[in-house]
Amino acid sequence: ANSFHFEHNCAILSISGYPQLIFNTTMQMLRRNPTLTVYAFHDCSPGGVALAAQLRSDPKWFSDPTITIVDLGLSPRQVLTTSQGAFVQNDEVIAAEAARLDPSVKQSLSAEELKWLESGSTVALESFTPQRLIRVLIQGISMSQQADLGAESDFMLSDTSEAGYFYGVESFG
Repeated sequence: ANSFHFEHNCAILSISGYPQLIFNTTMQMLRRNPTLTVYAFHDCSPGGVALAAQLRSDPKWFSDPTITIVDLGLSPRQVLTTSQGAFVQNDEVIAAEAARLDPSVKQSLSAEELKWLESGSTVALESFTPQRLIRVLIQGISMSQQADLGAESDFMLSDTSEAGYFYGVESFG
């Protein structure tokens, strides 16, 4: 609705397969793109912190190790180090999901981050204004395009072991 995909020449897809009518066609086109960069944008939840690894390992997505995956989503580290008004919710279901995280995802989190998630804490993207979310996306995309992702930058390199690498941004806006 905000024309972000037109202004930034990108496809916007959800992990659940939205938009359904063009999802499969869009995925076929994306997989043929030799210079594809995938940006993962998610809330601060067990499913969110596991999203980049899921995109990398799930054959329905981008299991090709040559595809760059940049994690622009909200991480527990960002929530724990900032007091910029994030609305933290607690839920037993979230705690159970955190306990079931894949060991490779758990390994990418600090003990403090894992404890925070396993306590059932979560922050939804909806707790931020649409303007701030769009700003985060624009800045993250711009920084990733300007950065040498192998050099020291605001991006963290995460090894998902057998699945390859993905990058994550240190700050959220």
